[in-house]
Amino acid sequence: MSVPNRYDGWNFACLSKYRLTVGGISEPSNGVRRFNCEVHEPITARYDDEVGAAPQLLCHDGNTYFASPDMSVRSSSQIRKVMLLHNSPRVGRYFSRLRAEIFSPEIIGCRVSGRFSRFAPPSGTVEEIVDYGMRRKRARAHYGTIRLGVSRIVYGAAARLHYEHVMAEVRRFRPDALGVWGGNAVDAKAVVVAGRHSGIPCFQFENGFLPNTTQMDIQGVNVESSVPRDPEFYVNRSSFGTREFPDRISPTTLRRRKRGWTPISLPDRYIFVPFQYHLDSQILLHSPWIQGMHQLFRIMIESARGGRGSTPVLVFKEHPYCPSRYPDLLREAGTVSRVHFANGNSTDELIRNAIGVVTINSTVGTESLLLGKPVLALGNAVYEVPGVASSARSTDQVAEWLSAVWMDRAPAAPLRKSFLSFLIDDYLIPDRHQDPGLAHIRAVEERLREPGGIGWGEPVGHSIIGG
Repeated sequence: MSVPNRYDGWNFACLSKYRLTVGGISEPSNGVRRFNCEVHEPITARYDDEVGAAPQLLCHDGNTYFASPDMSVRSSSQIRKVMLLHNSPRVGRYFSRLRAEIFSPEIIGCRVSGRFSRFAPPSGTVEEIVDYGMRRKRARAHYGTIRLGVSRIVYGAAARLHYEHVMAEVRRFRPDALGVWGGNAVDAKAVVVAGRHSGIPCFQFENGFLPNTTQMDIQGVNVESSVPRDPEFYVNRSSFGTREFPDRISPTTLRRRKRGWTPISLPDRYIFVPFQYHLDSQILLHSPWIQGMHQLFRIMIESARGGRGSTPVLVFKEHPYCPSRYPDLLREAGTVSRVHFANGNSTDELIRNAIGVVTINSTVGTESLLLGKPVLALGNAVYEVPGVASSARSTDQVAEWLSAVWMDRAPAAPLRKSFLSFLIDDYLIPDRHQDPGLAHIRAVEERLREPGGIGWGEPVGHSIIGG
């Protein structure tokens, strides 16, 4: 891409991998680069033949700028048409509701389908789209080499068909933005990648971090979201909103009864350790040193025994929606003192009665903060912010935290209230997507109109404002 050297006072940050030329100087951009140019309207740009993908530019004036297929760059404030692509009937119903309730910007509904093209996608596109899906396959113990090879062929074909379909719909409807639920499954990832290659933002929707909320972010969801990880952001929040913190999380009673799990009598003092769905993106993509629940169990047992003072009591709970079961760990827990499984107890009860919570990066961590509990994150988590929650990347660090909490010396969390207030008042969309109320619809409408308006922070490792 080349940009005329006429943008004095405008600081652009490139979040795509492409080559930017300013004033005749070509700079390779691998992540974030900052460039100062003179003011000039309209902004013009061209695709770089070396990469073939349009960039997205974030400006210090609060707007997000995206290179569009007609080789111009538009401000986020000019978004007038949004194409929401659903990948399941449930999401289709939700997007249809948004389409019926929101009149500006115009919403186009479309299902992620397939389309064959004789032109191959840009190099690396298919590999990026299938990455998470193949990680899930490789994480399944019963998948051998042949089965993995077949899955790679099938996923590769699906990735190309979905990508070409989205690109064709973008050329047909010429939307200013896209929207999809999730962002890692093959069909959803195809939408995200196609949006980036078309130079238009893609809103990603997901269940919220807190009860009765929804995520909606052009940067990504969960740990990939635009929620700031810099503690200074929360220190400098001068005032909080008026929305009250939820005082209860939703127990999963239906699945518990279906499995025949029964509650146990909980110890007087314990540290709660919830299991997570082992094939979820939070584990496969964002857990740098713990690859599964067996390893989590071993690390917690070793850390509890290796700390100072008496050994903490640990209470584990299997994820209620994970199809994998851990009978070997349940048997082992029955032979080890101070270790329990409480699969039949509600998560709300387990958090409320715990003196601390250890999780890889589950939303249980956010819910625990909501109930005022000390939290230790073992993986990359949205709440892994100094002053909000603690983090550990070794058994020694886990042991140190366990000892401190067990001796009633839990690390202080002075930014907990500010963090939660930000999520509730500014970031999360109120209501679940299954039953959105008027506040939900209006919040989605506002964010659709001005995606650049959520430029309150930046994900780890990304800077959006030039110096």
